[in-house]
Amino acid sequence: MVEITTDLRDNTIGAVEQFAEIASVDPLVGAMLLSGAIITGFAVGVFGVATLGAFLSVVKNGLSGPEEPNQPA
Repeated sequence: MVEITTDLRDNTIGAVEQFAEIASVDPLVGAMLLSGAIITGFAVGVFGVATLGAFLSVVKNGLSGPEEPNQPA
């Protein structure tokens, strides 16, 4: 388990270093990487909130029990 954690940390640090090296080549490349990160982060945030809301809705409906349908008066 220690090897997996160490390798994951090393790979993550290596990836960040490579992205920083690539972004420092040209300001346009850096701007493109930054805009891609912002768009991806926004999409992950929106879909994460939507997924969390759906999960909480299912849990709330499951805990409250079955509801009786509305009957006409």
